[in-house]
Amino acid sequence: MERDVIAIGNINIDLTFYTREYPARDSETAADGFMASHGGSAANFAVGLSRLGVSCGIVGCVGRDVFGRMAVEELKRNGVGTEEILECEIGTGAVGIIVEGGSRTMIAWRGANGMLVEAIRQCNIGRPRHIHLSNVPREALREVVGRKGMASLSFDPGGAAGGYSPDDLDGVDYLMLNEAELEAVLKGSSSMSGLLRRLKAIVVKQGERGATLYSKGGEVYCQAFRVEVLDTTGAGDAFNAGFVSSVLMGHDLNEALRWGCGSAALKIQKKGARKGLPTIEELTNFLDGKS
Repeated sequence: MERDVIAIGNINIDLTFYTREYPARDSETAADGFMASHGGSAANFAVGLSRLGVSCGIVGCVGRDVFGRMAVEELKRNGVGTEEILECEIGTGAVGIIVEGGSRTMIAWRGANGMLVEAIRQCNIGRPRHIHLSNVPREALREVVGRKGMASLSFDPGGAAGGYSPDDLDGVDYLMLNEAELEAVLKGSSSMSGLLRRLKAIVVKQGERGATLYSKGGEVYCQAFRVEVLDTTGAGDAFNAGFVSSVLMGHDLNEALRWGCGSAALKIQKKGARKGLPTIEELTNFLDGKS
């Protein structure tokens, strides 16, 4: 698969309930709204990057079911290369999401995503400029590091962060995660400076406080843009797409951080993981208006 960027990770169906009150244990709460949509952190990233004008393909897994077919067609409609998606007998992964006041709680079923390592072993990665992995097991990261060639590599461990230590991150250029995930990786046994000796940069996503980038050259901070928050689902994936696209365009890390925060700000103003993902024109116009 010859694309500038390859995304590797989950492809899901998201089932989202919007409510003003989170349900108590053993109770029922009426939802104000419901939406079934496409998700999965790697798939969201790939769509986000494609909308920003970057050629992107994905390595992932779906089931031989209607959800899998819908997920692949949606990726194709957004210009994402799907040749290396593995179709499995296990059902397509699904995530149940409750959004309360803009914040969200999720429960995930991995389904076909559990076959990701096999998909990586079978795939033709090609010669991309960059590879992005999201919420993948250690074995998947090791497989990709061994095959990435000259490509740069970004990694967002997501919910898998607790399964990683600094020793597992050799070969990663950009570690992209939130504060809780960073703490899980460090586990109190390693320092930021020690982790940075292995990486080009650590990008810490801090929600409404923005984002901070740490590198051997120092620390860069970008304040979050003030917007009306409707749904934070997929905000981290939107950030990753904005950041990586900026890096590939040759921008400095300060500007890449702005692109990440800007992309996330546009996404959280709309419901669902992908509806708010901006085009390159939407993002640059937004950032120009914030200068």
